[in-house]
Amino acid sequence: MPKRDIALLACGAAYKHLPGLVSRATSTDHAVAGRASTVGAADANGGDFRRVQRPGSVDLSSEYDLEGLTIPRDEIHTLLPRDAIPALTDPKTLTAEGSKWLDSKDRVILVQVKGERYGVPLDILDWHEIVNTTVGGEPIAVTYCPLCDSATVISRRVTPAGDDQKPIVLEFGVSGALYNSNVLMYDRTHKGLWSQLGMAAVSGPLAETQLDMMPVRLMPFGEIRKRWPSTPIVSTQTGHNRAYGRSAYERYFANDKLMVPVREHADELPAKTLGIGISLDGNAWFVSVKSIGDEGYSLKTPKGTVQIARNAAGVEVRDAPQEIKSAQTFYYAWTAFYPHSQVLGTKDKPDAEK
Repeated sequence: MPKRDIALLACGAAYKHLPGLVSRATSTDHAVAGRASTVGAADANGGDFRRVQRPGSVDLSSEYDLEGLTIPRDEIHTLLPRDAIPALTDPKTLTAEGSKWLDSKDRVILVQVKGERYGVPLDILDWHEIVNTTVGGEPIAVTYCPLCDSATVISRRVTPAGDDQKPIVLEFGVSGALYNSNVLMYDRTHKGLWSQLGMAAVSGPLAETQLDMMPVRLMPFGEIRKRWPSTPIVSTQTGHNRAYGRSAYERYFANDKLMVPVREHADELPAKTLGIGISLDGNAWFVSVKSIGDEGYSLKTPKGTVQIARNAAGVEVRDAPQEIKSAQTFYYAWTAFYPHSQVLGTKDKPDAEK
């Protein structure tokens, strides 16, 4: 296989070679795209829903435990081999002050647990999607799906169903498959699949186990460096040769077309409207970045108030009840998982508890 194709398989840029997904694609791009197979129904872009199965991509049945699968098998896209996008575990860090490779405007997911901070640049997550680590004594994973601009922070400590079950700590990898255009993770212990925006296991012995979510907080790197210069920031010393600092998704972010078909999503807002999705006890809400406003946004829920802010990097959940699940994400991706989400805005702010 040519080195160029190997490199594309090994990073998120490989997504751009799916059929008809990127405008101004080169003739070589179209030649590579032609090798992907697709199968029928209707998608959210008004055409036929196409299940994408790229040759050489992961074989779900042999690679994962699909017992108890909770999502439609025929809506899972397979794009890459397992671990072609390599998740990181306890990567090397530099202090914010010492992270000279980052620009002030670069977007960073900031994690804070028990007073300890840790930053993961999206320039890293564009190429790795998951960072497994420990912050403040809590095993966590910072996850990002570039196709949805979806960022979450999850606890890697889960408790299996059943009496007298003890919590276990998992390590997550990138499966090579997508559902609702969103990354499917897998746990290295059981090889079960987990949905980032579904926020739960979707197959394997832990199927339907919910993830404990932590407040997601996107911030410009310059602000982190100014306020907390000693904060550990994941460095480019990952052990992988990647073009950190260069995004493979600039064209994708510049239009409202989807790279990977979705069965359906709501259409109250443009598909790639960025905002915060919030879920609680079967209820869901979406607040766009524009609606948050410079003064912030307070969302009242039956469990308490969620305090949301925006900045040049995206969305910050500054305070939230423990039961709240949140993700920064594009509108289309959130409503593909939570189709009955209530869209909230600054001019019309109904309380979520009503």
